[in-house]
Amino acid sequence: MKNSLKQEFYKFSYQKTPIYGFLALLVLMIYTILSGNVNKSMITQAFGAGQWLSIIMITISSTFLTMEYKNNTMITLLYKSSSKLQVYLSKILVMIIYSIFLLVTSFVFTLILKAISSGNKFLWSELYGQNTLFSGLILTLIGTFIYLLFTISLAFLLITLFKNNAAVICLGLVIAFLGASLSSVIMDNFPRLIPLMKWNPLNMIYVMNQLNKTPIFSNISHLSNWQLINGNIVYIMIFNLLGYLLFKRRRV
Repeated sequence: MKNSLKQEFYKFSYQKTPIYGFLALLVLMIYTILSGNVNKSMITQAFGAGQWLSIIMITISSTFLTMEYKNNTMITLLYKSSSKLQVYLSKILVMIIYSIFLLVTSFVFTLILKAISSGNKFLWSELYGQNTLFSGLILTLIGTFIYLLFTISLAFLLITLFKNNAAVICLGLVIAFLGASLSSVIMDNFPRLIPLMKWNPLNMIYVMNQLNKTPIFSNISHLSNWQLINGNIVYIMIFNLLGYLLFKRRRV
């Protein structure tokens, strides 16, 4: 496992996608500032970092696995490794560590962008809802990390299922931009289905915002914070299990 992980890190570090993901995050966070007025909500949401990171990670995760088949290197990779499970887990771990790097980047860049765009207009110690701006930002990033684990697991599952990188990326964009709205529309129009529909995978995206703005988003998701966290964890385990089973059976 250790050797597989080292090998995956080595390959990933020499690709251009990590740099593209880093630059895309910075550009999109700046775009968020330029497209609207800086306020407390924007600051605690890390200038939209959660939404942008979910798109970036589903793109990079699916590409990271697809390239092995595209470059015909999967046979060599499996030959050098003792099991397909090690290969699959190593790739997921690399993506998780990279997502942590991007989260830290978004945190640091939020501090910089706030200082540049608003100066002392909004103090980190100011209350926004039930939390200070700083604690609200931290809660948002924690929720984002949980959802990124969901996103990475989903990306690996979809790429082993559809075997089409473009299709996975498009589906990821739909989930990122329309998933929460679609889930809310279904529950609003079919209230009797709420006890069941509140557990649908599209509803899990609310974990990025609800930890910070619990009173508002709990009425939308119809889940408590712990229910939302546990729901994400269950889906992560299901996606990883199904993804590995498909990966194991896939012909090289």
